[in-house]
Amino acid sequence: MTSAPIRETVTGWYLYGVVPAGGGEAPAARGVDPEHQLVTIDCGGIAGVASQVSLDEFDKSTLPERLGDAEWLERKIRAHEQVLEAVHARTAVVPCRFCTVYRDEDDLKAFLAAHATALAEALDLVAGRVELGVKAFTASEPASAAEQAESGRAYLEARRSEQRRREELTASSSRLAAELHVRLLSAAEDGVVLDLQSREAAGRNEEMLFNGAYLVSDRGHFEQTLGSVAREQGELQLELTGPWPPYNFVPEELGRG
Repeated sequence: MTSAPIRETVTGWYLYGVVPAGGGEAPAARGVDPEHQLVTIDCGGIAGVASQVSLDEFDKSTLPERLGDAEWLERKIRAHEQVLEAVHARTAVVPCRFCTVYRDEDDLKAFLAAHATALAEALDLVAGRVELGVKAFTASEPASAAEQAESGRAYLEARRSEQRRREELTASSSRLAAELHVRLLSAAEDGVVLDLQSREAAGRNEEMLFNGAYLVSDRGHFEQTLGSVAREQGELQLELTGPWPPYNFVPEELGRG
């Protein structure tokens, strides 16, 4: 009886991010494919933090189906982010987009060589800096006056009053967001305004009015500035997140992580 031939697993290279060359060994974090360890692949003055992955799982032809699997997607994104956070704790890093995969090591090195100048400049920009996120929400709303109204007339008046308040809040939210961004930029090296999140995505009952990310070298000064804004804008609830690897400060041609 002859046994069926064992199918050899074809592997590619998954690139998490780029660091300065000579930064030592890759961290012992678990990658997106736990069968393979993280390594650093030098190319001139930069290096890629990478690991081998099964192309049965990460090939372009199979990825669309994989990305539709919420459990798989959450697990892999978490592993991707954990690697970058471990790297970021040790050195400057330019994060790569989730699922940046190359067929072989030569392809990966060709990418690094082709973008060496832009990557080196990006590393200089983020060295010694962290990304901090700031979200602004409306203050918690009191119980609806309309719901508490005892008569039809009182109900209608309360509804009109609430509608005027919502319109005033909408009109002022753009001004508040612009002022907040300018103030925070004064305490950061760079900053970007991000898309607003729904209540479900933000995990809050309040409406989000602002969402921004900032590249910061002096975190203490940035937090002092944020605290001053919070005291001045009592109608807002401000949420600070991070520090993160600089996901939002990667050159566009390299793709954001």
